[in-house]
Amino acid sequence: MFRQAHNNTSTPRSAIRFRTRGFTLLEALVASVIMSLTVTAVAMALGGGRQHAMEAKDQLQAGLAAEALMAEILAADYADIITYDGHDEPPGGMVTFDDDPYPESYYRIGRRVVVVETTLSIGALGAKIKGMDIAVEAYDVDDRVILTLSRFVPEPAL
Repeated sequence: MFRQAHNNTSTPRSAIRFRTRGFTLLEALVASVIMSLTVTAVAMALGGGRQHAMEAKDQLQAGLAAEALMAEILAADYADIITYDGHDEPPGGMVTFDDDPYPESYYRIGRRVVVVETTLSIGALGAKIKGMDIAVEAYDVDDRVILTLSRFVPEPAL
């Protein structure tokens, strides 16, 4: 009888130890590795998103800066257009047509101009038109060309 009472009122020590134990070192290590991989993946995704946003900003600003310089060149007298050949404004050194510096947000963008006197041939008509090809390149701090604007300006009739 004593034996039955003992079995009913108590549980073996090994069962108690098994229920109350915590994480093993191996389980904690696996959890730490999984957590660090997750944090690394999230950080890389955020960094990639930031890089894409900066590139989009550079493309937008490069387009605006190149269009502004092209408009300035096209507003000049035809004879003065050739003087823009070789014009270069490095990143952080761009100025408006009034010689005011561009805002600091444009510090990553530069622009340069190539002007070439050329003759455009229209094959079907057999016509030849003298003029100038104007190319405005916008580039970044790594000298990578972001975009190029090109225009042909015909020589004015006399």
